[in-house]
Amino acid sequence: MAVETILKQPAEKRRHSLRVAALSYPAAIDMVTVQPRGLVPGAPPLVATGLLDAGSVLVDLAGGGDGERYLVSVRIHNAAGEIGEAELDVAVIEGEWAMPDGGTGYLSISDFVDRVGLPEVIAATDATGEGRIDRAMLVSVLTDAQAIVDTYFASRYLVPLADPPIIVKKIVADLARVALYPRGAPEGIADQAKASTKLLERIQMGQVQIPVASPPAAAVSENPILIAPGRRAYPDGLRGY
Repeated sequence: MAVETILKQPAEKRRHSLRVAALSYPAAIDMVTVQPRGLVPGAPPLVATGLLDAGSVLVDLAGGGDGERYLVSVRIHNAAGEIGEAELDVAVIEGEWAMPDGGTGYLSISDFVDRVGLPEVIAATDATGEGRIDRAMLVSVLTDAQAIVDTYFASRYLVPLADPPIIVKKIVADLARVALYPRGAPEGIADQAKASTKLLERIQMGQVQIPVASPPAAAVSENPILIAPGRRAYPDGLRGY
């Protein structure tokens, strides 16, 4: 039986549609169970409830602890005694993070995983082989990627960006993704990072404009020159003209 893996944040309430092995309907849910892997001792439980809907089970998920993974098992049956089963692997991780100066990250961990794919993120960050996502590593590469982006933008835009557009999020994702491969990224991933770096260079030179971004604030001199209004003085010989 193939097990689907999804990402969930601890405070998030999420509904996921889970396909169950084909059987005739109507049917009823026998049980929905949750088993933590034990990656995080003392992690809060994940609560899962199920609802049948046209051949699928809608699984409502709540709770869970940051860094823990949970196996959700569902079993249904019908009047003919047929039994259908399915399993769902839920990886719980806190998706929001902040820059060292307290600024908001342009791309949440959840958004990064959606773009890259959970299996790749787990494979690239799991140093212990337990299947646990290394959140600290993800925050580190996202922080570095955003800092690089802001360095290119600083001469033309007010950084950090208040509302980064999709193209900026893509650039951050590309730079962070390639950084997950310190010994060399696969060719396609490396090519995307190079393309994003070239795009940053074009933005810095003014060849490409970023939508919904503000220019940097005008610099104010520490020693301004003050000009005061006054009367115009003429030589005595010109008085009266």
